[in-house]
Amino acid sequence: MSEKKIIVTIGREFGSGGHEIGKKLAEKLGVNFYDKNLIEMAAEHSGLDLSVLGATDEKAPSPFVSPYAPTVSDQLYRAQSEVIQQLAQKESFVIVGRCSNTILDECADPINVFIYAPLDVRIKRIMDRYLIDSPEKARKEILRTDKIRRGYYQYYSEYRWGDREGYDIMLDSSVLGIDGTVDLLFDFVHHKFK
Repeated sequence: MSEKKIIVTIGREFGSGGHEIGKKLAEKLGVNFYDKNLIEMAAEHSGLDLSVLGATDEKAPSPFVSPYAPTVSDQLYRAQSEVIQQLAQKESFVIVGRCSNTILDECADPINVFIYAPLDVRIKRIMDRYLIDSPEKARKEILRTDKIRRGYYQYYSEYRWGDREGYDIMLDSSVLGIDGTVDLLFDFVHHKFK
């Protein structure tokens, strides 16, 4: 691989395995992995209360608040954006979510990935992972979480969540499985940075 920083951003549907894929890809590449740990970094960077920030992670502000006063969501987004941009100046990494593909648009050359899977596959994965006892409960949680992520992404980004224009590669994780998807992404990264 080249000496250029390797940065991979991963957008994902809930239950598609995006977090696990990102973590395994980071391990295989030998780089850092960022996801929810960015909330702690943003709190430290901004001086904002971690417990307040955690409750607003990847959630758009309410449409009923004033557009002129920054919300906690806005403050978290701004702090995370600054942390992500600082990380991009000094290291290679894999990051999941947080509009990272658009945040890094102008200051880095990341590979932007979107992971998806058929709903039935995601239902089974969520039932197994979170010990949900019915497919209907899992389906509702998937739809609720995807709606929140979509709202957040489309509030802070110029792109539509899951639309090809915001990503370099989009993969159905059910085709190759988690490890096969990691292998394919590793080869993609290797090809770009060789």
